[in-house]
Amino acid sequence: MKKLLLFVLLASCNALYSQEKIEELEQFEIRSYAPQKNGVTDLVFEARIDHLTELLSKNLALGKLVDVSFKIYWNSPSQYKIEVQGLPKGFDEIKNDLVSLIKGKLEFILPEKFSEKFKGYSLKAEPIADGKLIHAIDASYTMATPEVEILIDKSGQLKTVETKSPTAVKTEFTHSAKSWSNNKLVLDKIVMTSKQGPAAMTTTNTIEYLNVNGIGFPAKITVKNISEVLIPKTEKTKEKKIKNESGTVIRFTKYEINTGKAQKIINIGTNK
Repeated sequence: MKKLLLFVLLASCNALYSQEKIEELEQFEIRSYAPQKNGVTDLVFEARIDHLTELLSKNLALGKLVDVSFKIYWNSPSQYKIEVQGLPKGFDEIKNDLVSLIKGKLEFILPEKFSEKFKGYSLKAEPIADGKLIHAIDASYTMATPEVEILIDKSGQLKTVETKSPTAVKTEFTHSAKSWSNNKLVLDKIVMTSKQGPAAMTTTNTIEYLNVNGIGFPAKITVKNISEVLIPKTEKTKEKKIKNESGTVIRFTKYEINTGKAQKIINIGTNK
């Protein structure tokens, strides 16, 4: 009976602990820019990856390609459809791979609430010299990442998110206010670094914006990847570092806001 009572008390404490509100986190949510906060509920736009058409034409037997691009439909709160345009019929595997490239960038166009990423975690804030360090801990032991550390600086800006797992990943954020953002913080750059043994990978996304009827949307995302592998020295060779760089540019155009087109296209696909 005592063991049962102790278990109930611990479970209650965990529930209360997970519900702890972090003022800095809430304030960052309030100050962060998102088109949804300006009433965007239905969005259609196009995306193009620089040199994609040439690369596909050169490396795959797809015939003559003119303009391989993407048409994206998004409807609140989280429905979307991505169409690959400019490819011949079939080639579903290639289309699925291309869709995955663009899907990973939707967060930059229509960011979800930052706190949603940590649902199910217990949160605890620790004052530090630079601001507040928030520990997000998986008290249920069911998450893929058991612990995450979030740093919010003294000015209230999100600076880093670092996972504590066998493969440590550190993500650094740069924000600024824009003329169209009403003093809200807009994401300018995100740098993600991961390390596993002698290998390190850094991916940088730099975002440039355009103003569409008073609402800011990405016009261009420049992606830069750097991989480094450290080969230890041996009796015959010196320590060696192998470094590779790659990257791409994704451009976004023809934004259509709240026309109802996205809902119509998505509903057609859902009702088939």
